[in-house]
Amino acid sequence: MAVAKKVEGADGGLTSRFRNIGKRFNHFREVWNELKKVHWPTREQLLIYTGVVFVSVGIIALLIWVVDSGLTFAMNTLLGS
Repeated sequence: MAVAKKVEGADGGLTSRFRNIGKRFNHFREVWNELKKVHWPTREQLLIYTGVVFVSVGIIALLIWVVDSGLTFAMNTLLGS
């Protein structure tokens, strides 16, 4: 397998560095254009969605607590502690 050597010009590779910076700015421009296309929720929708997430997390936490307490009780009963 041949190994390619990087050959730098007299400028020490500055041209490629500036080209990379141009690509980065182009990337940010493309990201900004995509963000303009996003359908952002209204404040009311955002509050509703946030409430749904909080309620869901609370329910899941409650279920995990119940299962954990039940398993702890069962283990303590079996081991006689």
